[in-house]
Amino acid sequence: MDISWQEYKVEVSGQLERPRAVIYRGQVNSDWELSSTIHRTGQLPSHSDFLIYFESILPFVQEPVEAWDGLRRNLSDPAQLAEFLAFLQHHGFPTPLLDWTFSPYIAAYFAFEGVNHFAPQYEKVAIYSFNQQEWSKTFKQTYDWKEKEGHVTFLNPTYRGNPKQMLQQGTFMFTNRVNIEEHILHNEKYEGQFLNKYEISVKERGRVFKELNAMNITALQLNPSMESVCKKSYEEICANLQMGLSPKEFKALLESLSAIKTNKQGPEKG
Repeated sequence: MDISWQEYKVEVSGQLERPRAVIYRGQVNSDWELSSTIHRTGQLPSHSDFLIYFESILPFVQEPVEAWDGLRRNLSDPAQLAEFLAFLQHHGFPTPLLDWTFSPYIAAYFAFEGVNHFAPQYEKVAIYSFNQQEWSKTFKQTYDWKEKEGHVTFLNPTYRGNPKQMLQQGTFMFTNRVNIEEHILHNEKYEGQFLNKYEISVKERGRVFKELNAMNITALQLNPSMESVCKKSYEEICANLQMGLSPKEFKALLESLSAIKTNKQGPEKG
């Protein structure tokens, strides 16, 4: 549904009355499908290919990861396998997981984060809400990666060893389906039973980032690093600038801001 940022806040405020019942995901382009990072590669066209991922690819990446962090993992243990997949997901390795968060505002941050503030490539971002509590009650949750039947399973591994997951209030979907949204909607008895999609204009980016910054939802909070310090500063600048400024307009704006700063400081003392 098309919705404004103000309307979105009203919509999710009621959902927050049921803690952790609903999870959220933001995507920079409203036209993108819900699909896991490994399915987006197009390398798992069949169930046998899906099995190869667990039988061959995960052991291959396990050794260099453990050489780096010094931990030993038993991937035959479902809990440790889930933790390892979540760790890989948050460090850029393709997995059959899809990131979600318990916070509708953190989801909004990730929806708007990737928008090019000066030359937006898309008209709308998408923020999804998913009633994982009702879904889990209604459909079988399977943690067996050999399962042939299509499924979407809710996965909430421990935060230990994965601070990004903790800071982002992260949780996951585990699935063997390429198009997750299609699978969920096919199983709904009525529209919005489990999944809702909110589409918000990218033009609201400045307003959204100002409010999220006041909530301390920033790059620095969600992924602390020097890179995030720089990214947070850039986001603060963008939040105060009109979207889509031409280079000439941007230069003029910077010059006017510089003049204002100089006037505030007053004349230099001789």
